[in-house]
Amino acid sequence: MARPYRLADQCRVGTAAGATIGGSGLLNPYSEKMALDDKVSILDIKARDDQGRLYNLEMQMLATASLVPRLLYYWSKIYSQQLGEGDDYTRLRPTISICFVNGVLFAEWPEHHTRFRLLDATGQLCLTGDLVVHVIELPKFTKNLAELRMPLDFWLYFFKNGSELDADALPAALNRPEQRKAMGVLKMLAQSDMERELYEGRLKAKRDMQTLETMRDQWQRQAFESQQLYEAANREREAANREREAANREREAANREREAANRELKRELAERIKLCERLVRRPVSSTDELLESPVEELRERAERIEQEVTQGMNPV
Repeated sequence: MARPYRLADQCRVGTAAGATIGGSGLLNPYSEKMALDDKVSILDIKARDDQGRLYNLEMQMLATASLVPRLLYYWSKIYSQQLGEGDDYTRLRPTISICFVNGVLFAEWPEHHTRFRLLDATGQLCLTGDLVVHVIELPKFTKNLAELRMPLDFWLYFFKNGSELDADALPAALNRPEQRKAMGVLKMLAQSDMERELYEGRLKAKRDMQTLETMRDQWQRQAFESQQLYEAANREREAANREREAANREREAANREREAANRELKRELAERIKLCERLVRRPVSSTDELLESPVEELRERAERIEQEVTQGMNPV
């Protein structure tokens, strides 16, 4: 992506109708003197138009996860710094943030240029015009030279393809004062050893950041997959527990039925024994005492005493 070092006064994407930004409106004019450790790949220009509106223009090489909160933070910082001690709120002027990013920030949104304002939930009522944020995603800009119409189109094409253009043979569509000036800057930078060092440093930093982003995505996917496996294992374990509990309940129910059947059988055997004891004129055993005996013991006792009754009724 080409780097527009002196283009803030030419880029009118965020200016209000009739407003212009001149060189005297730049609040932090870019300096050609840069440190060798400047590898962040961020260009940040602040300006004020002739109507007092403030602008913050950023060039970002990567669409990182922190970009949106970063835009909002610096918008709020620029907006709030307008007031000094003793100033009232009427001195606040609209503040427009413009971010060109060489990456896709909103994957589901097809437009390359998105304008954000502070609206109510219906999108019909605007709280204030003081907050405007423009996000221009360069990878989504796909126009060719023949399709360029608006001033922004020419700049976006230049930003995407500036490194491939010949400063001495610009295409007719780009042979404009602004683009010629920008190409002159790029040509000068290309001849600077210092800039080559900075470019290599930025390229390395970009690759490092892209690698970190890729690794972070992989870690997030792995964490998600691990969480899914963990939850699936929990569901299987819970299902197995439910099955085991159901089997336990069935077994307990069967045990209760068996115990009930045993009690009924013992009660029947106890009544048979007591009846036979009365018939043979023996002391009648108590029901509770008989019920404490095992079933087999009661059965054998019942059979013996019934034989005695039968023999007594049929003497030899």
